[in-house]
Amino acid sequence: MGACVLGAIVVGVSGAGSASAQTDTTWQAAPTAVVRAVTTVPASVFDAVALQPSVTPPVVLQGQPALEYGGKPGVLYISAEPCPLCAAERWAFLAATSRFGKWSRLGTAASASDDVDPNTQSFTFARASYSSPYLAIKTREILGSKKQPDGNYAPLQAMTAQQKALVERYDTARYFPNNAGSLPFLDFGNQSVVAGPSYDPAILAGLTREQIATDLGDPTKATTKAIIGTANYLTAAICAIDGQRPAKVCKSPGATKAAKLAKIGARTENACTPVPKQRPVCAATGSSGKH
Repeated sequence: MGACVLGAIVVGVSGAGSASAQTDTTWQAAPTAVVRAVTTVPASVFDAVALQPSVTPPVVLQGQPALEYGGKPGVLYISAEPCPLCAAERWAFLAATSRFGKWSRLGTAASASDDVDPNTQSFTFARASYSSPYLAIKTREILGSKKQPDGNYAPLQAMTAQQKALVERYDTARYFPNNAGSLPFLDFGNQSVVAGPSYDPAILAGLTREQIATDLGDPTKATTKAIIGTANYLTAAICAIDGQRPAKVCKSPGATKAAKLAKIGARTENACTPVPKQRPVCAATGSSGKH
């Protein structure tokens, strides 16, 4: 799973400007119908799926400085196109964040054919943009889908120094003792973080992008339970940093149950709810600083 382990990737750092997605000649726009399905999952499906025992909640941070982009609560998503864990998480991330804003320029991607959970169908954020009145999102696909002569995947979008600092601070054994340094890495305003898989990518094995998307309308499907069960936790993480807006989303049953179980938004020291057979959903106070 080399494409999902930061220690196995040579990570560059860019300036504050835009990333190098324009050099990726393999980019293809995601099909309109698939994008529509993942970005407009009915509220009834979120409510019916609620929480799932197979889904790992975010780690809740305590005492960290707020992450903001342009005066809005900030969300950071770091992944790699060949990474199967990233491929799976993008479905849930898109479903959750689309409740607060709108994506454009989403591309298609599939995880590496020579890794575990090969060819997991997904999207790429390499050229994507997001708009919302509530929050701002920054993404980086640090590896593209093209291989170099040495067999490694070519770098695609370098992280900024600020983004690399956040990864180095939070994607560590202190917060993720069982999978430190894993991708994808998600940071919700420095209040909660995800590293590695929220659910098992194997559940998507052998399915086309269209099949996964179509099934998102059916809360009884195993894939939908995993994706939307994860998305309810990610929804709660966003609500905790954006002032609980919009209310109809943040007060929905799935989001409120997720916030309660994982104590997302609870600002008490040492708040920790152990989840059986999963990583703890809390983390101790760390050092402060601006990001």
